Amino acid sequence: MRKIFAALLEQLRAGNDALLVTLVAQTGSGPRDLGAQMVLTRAGRVAGTIGGGTGEREMTRFGLTLLDGGQSALHTCGRHGEQPGAACFGEITVFFQAVAAGDPDWTALAEALLERIGQRRGGWLMLRLDGGAPALLDEDGWPVFGQAPEGAAALCRPFALKAGNAFVLPLEVGERAVIFGAGHCAQALVPLLASVGFRVTVYDDRPELAAAALFPQAERVICAPFDRIGEHMALARGDYIVAMSSTHDSDLCVLRQVLETEHAYTGMLGGGPKRAFVTGKLLEDGVPKERVERVHTPVGLSIGAVTPAEIAVSIAAEMVMARAKNREGTGI
Repeated sequence: MRKIFAALLEQLRAGNDALLVTLVAQTGSGPRDLGAQMVLTRAGRVAGTIGGGTGEREMTRFGLTLLDGGQSALHTCGRHGEQPGAACFGEITVFFQAVAAGDPDWTALAEALLERIGQRRGGWLMLRLDGGAPALLDEDGWPVFGQAPEGAAALCRPFALKAGNAFVLPLEVGERAVIFGAGHCAQALVPLLASVGFRVTVYDDRPELAAAALFPQAERVICAPFDRIGEHMALARGDYIVAMSSTHDSDLCVLRQVLETEHAYTGMLGGGPKRAFVTGKLLEDGVPKERVERVHTPVGLSIGAVTPAEIAVSIAAEMVMARAKNREGTGI
């Protein structure tokens, strides 16, 4: 995203009309994930890719027809078996956002987005599929630039069409670790995670522990009820999450919400009895078994850890290992 918006800003400042092209829907297989982007000008593609091959070539040809009229549009191509020679068969829908040369709103948005990414501050880019003005939101869905619809925080789930008129992308600012619980193990874990490049958010319902003074390396410290996570922060697909609160019930409450969607990593502190209790309740609630089984519990590598500091080392090591596997093939 940094390269995409740096290229877009360069074109705007150079006086060139551009199209911000975003992959917003896909059926069947494809070489790129939802949210893939590229920048088109009359000279062709200047940054990014939505997958290459015949699909991208068709989308590029279509996009070039939009530039003269300054139009935004959705376009779908590539049904199963209808693209001989294509490496992947499927159907993709792409949104072409027209951005006029020197547009002050888009220039300001691109500058704000790049500044936020440079500061490693998360957030969301909301594109309006009718070609209307976009919005840059913070991690909780509050506008940083532009206007967001009422209840925008509820829309902050990545890579899904929202009521057919908006598409939301998370800002790519590095992996975020969200630690639910602020006890001794969390206090040992947070500085370790920060030292290896995670952006850390700590969440607890106890005011005496959910305190910035106890977590100087954390990006954010949130004091709020465990049963209302969505009101206070928006979890993203790329998050690394650890439930390590003070009770079985509060960790169960956290996981009920966390497991509503996929995440890069989810772990829970605790031994066999806690794992059996929480797992059993989640399955009773109807959480898919495969999603429950992907929770790392007991969290951390098996190194014989006993003290909070040792437990923190084991958890941080497992999260680094998971991050490395997730990064394979992504070019990060």
